[in-house]
Amino acid sequence: MKFKIIIYFLLLSLFSISCLDDNVIPIDKIELDETATILRYIESVGDFANTDLAPALVYAQEIFSSNSQYYILDIREPQQYINGHIDGAINISAVQLFNKVDSLFNLDPVKKIVVVSQNGQASSYYTCLLRIAGFNNIYTLNYGMASWNIFFADEWLGALENKDQSYTNIEYPKKAFTHLPGIEFPAEIVSAKEKTIYRVKEIIKKGFENDINYSENISTGIANTHFLVCYGPARLYNEFAIGGKGHPENTVWFKDAPLFEFRSIYSLQTLPNDQPIIIYSGDGQLSACMVAYLTVLGYNVKTLLFGANQLFYLRLNSEPALTEYIFSINDIMNYPYVTGN
Repeated sequence: MKFKIIIYFLLLSLFSISCLDDNVIPIDKIELDETATILRYIESVGDFANTDLAPALVYAQEIFSSNSQYYILDIREPQQYINGHIDGAINISAVQLFNKVDSLFNLDPVKKIVVVSQNGQASSYYTCLLRIAGFNNIYTLNYGMASWNIFFADEWLGALENKDQSYTNIEYPKKAFTHLPGIEFPAEIVSAKEKTIYRVKEIIKKGFENDINYSENISTGIANTHFLVCYGPARLYNEFAIGGKGHPENTVWFKDAPLFEFRSIYSLQTLPNDQPIIIYSGDGQLSACMVAYLTVLGYNVKTLLFGANQLFYLRLNSEPALTEYIFSINDIMNYPYVTGN
């Protein structure tokens, strides 16, 4: 671990030294310094994504019992909202999210804001982006509207699968350390905070679309073009039963709590900066949050929708250590909802 820490700070030092002589500054070194600046800033203000708080879940039971204590922002399509929503929820597009949260935060920085999506995947992504931007009172509804009422749960229930493919317990090694991705900014964006917020705003504008989420089967062939990551505990990566097979071939394991291996002092810079990355977690909500964090840093990364629930649901459901990651009928509260605008 000490070796990795030394490498990281040596790299940052090299970036700073390169700025002393205009004649020897490669373009990529300038871009790397921008990314390192953002990374150091994110870490200095709490490094939310790499803590036990991520992805800032709030549960349907709490919203139902304390509705007035939340600003509820429903980011689903207008027709989905009209078909049914939580009483008091405000329907806005994801593009409007930053400005709306900013105005509510300035109005009351203590009152909690909860972002609601259909399945909790998109809302986890946006919540993490907004947390990185400094809004510490924002949360995501666990499992989205699927946890509110069975009327909204079709997509989640349809995602519970066991893929018929080759899994293994081989622990594939991480890659060698490399430099951070490059990011460019307009000249007028100067401070680390300004750069981070600018980056978050630009990413939010792009939405939670195909370049961010991945829903296809993770086949053996996908590893030829993508770097596959399982983010979570050992039992999520390997099946401990005799002869068990725990993860898709060529998947690399990054640990979550307590190490949080996407931190700069651990294994962040073993992620490839020249290859698309797909990450899965237990239910997809944590991986969506990590994708938000890594996208801010310039990585080309996607989250596997619904996580391991669409890879090996039966295994999640049968191992006591993994049941916290499963979506089941017990997670659907069947609370009342309202329709129309």
